[in-house]
Amino acid sequence: MNNLGSNIMLVLLVVFLASCKNEVSEVETPKTFTLEGTIEGLENNTLYYRMPNKDYDALGYRTDSVVVTNGSFTLTDSIEGHHFVTFFTRMKELIKGTPRGYYPAKSGYLAAILYPGANIKVSGKASDFMDAYPENSDSINNELGTFHKKIYPLMNESVNYLVKSSFEENEDIQNTLKEKADSVTAIVNDVKKEFVTNNPSSVAALYYLSDMMMRSQIDNDIAIEAFNNLDSALTDMAYYKDISYRVNAINSTKEGAVAPAIKTTSTLDGNEFDLASYRGKYVMVDFWGIWCGPCVSEMPKVKEFSKKYNGRLEILGVNSGDKKQRIIDFVNKNDYQWQQVMDVRDSEVDNFVLRYNVNAFPTKFIIDPEGKIVKKFVGSGEEAFTLLEELLK
Repeated sequence: MNNLGSNIMLVLLVVFLASCKNEVSEVETPKTFTLEGTIEGLENNTLYYRMPNKDYDALGYRTDSVVVTNGSFTLTDSIEGHHFVTFFTRMKELIKGTPRGYYPAKSGYLAAILYPGANIKVSGKASDFMDAYPENSDSINNELGTFHKKIYPLMNESVNYLVKSSFEENEDIQNTLKEKADSVTAIVNDVKKEFVTNNPSSVAALYYLSDMMMRSQIDNDIAIEAFNNLDSALTDMAYYKDISYRVNAINSTKEGAVAPAIKTTSTLDGNEFDLASYRGKYVMVDFWGIWCGPCVSEMPKVKEFSKKYNGRLEILGVNSGDKKQRIIDFVNKNDYQWQQVMDVRDSEVDNFVLRYNVNAFPTKFIIDPEGKIVKKFVGSGEEAFTLLEELLK
């Protein structure tokens, strides 16, 4: 064979090998996980779960289920990234009922960290809590399972005190039971803090650091130190990014700081809105959701102030958790015509809840005419409106 023929054959061989390599790479990149287990006492029930999927509800989840037969189940589903997912059943033994409703106890949920390629085994029992954990599988879920074995019995003990107190008529006994619940909860939080600070390479600890910051269960200084010590291998995970936004927001939302920018087309009409356009006036930024009863109950008061101080006060609503059309219908029905923007959970720009380190709803920020934060108010109450009266009188 002449040199030209040899060269052609060599090129074809290289192209063929590259093609094969690409095909192998695609095969080697799994998009699914498998979760299988046997849980004594679960019998013939159904496990329900919510999977991250931005095409479904406003928070970016879809609800699904897996059938349990004689305590055993197998679930295979697709997923992108690492996600802490909980599974629950409607077994009455696991529902912490009270005379007025129930406690949504985390100890009643099966939990696992799901990600592409994971093959997770679960075992345990369902008694008056979900005493079942991922184990003998991958290291990520082994860490989570070992940790949950420590805190789930304590969490269950705490909620059982609360359930018992709800049926107690004697006020002194009620208070004693609630104090016991608080005492055990404090122990749980201490165990969590130890876990997140001592395991800088753990995906499970990363999730719990994010969760504790969201729920205000950890001091800012401790959270920042734990974040700064995290393994660099975790930086591409969504939980890491969430924490980084909250860490930045701890300083950027202090009193006297210039309020973080809100410049977005995530509005009800699709037109761009810029918070900076409100300079020269006082502003109330109201983080809310239709699903939030206290948020909705305060909105007539917000409306009253928007009219009373028209021209001197601007209201900005930041909705989290509702679809656009539902928000439009709600504000039009109630004539709430101030500016609304929508929080977008997985956006680099429009994740306002994280950028303002919002931990509860409603949360309100009062901003002065220079764009600086005067005060942050968490929860419902008259304090924000009292301050506005003082500033605008």
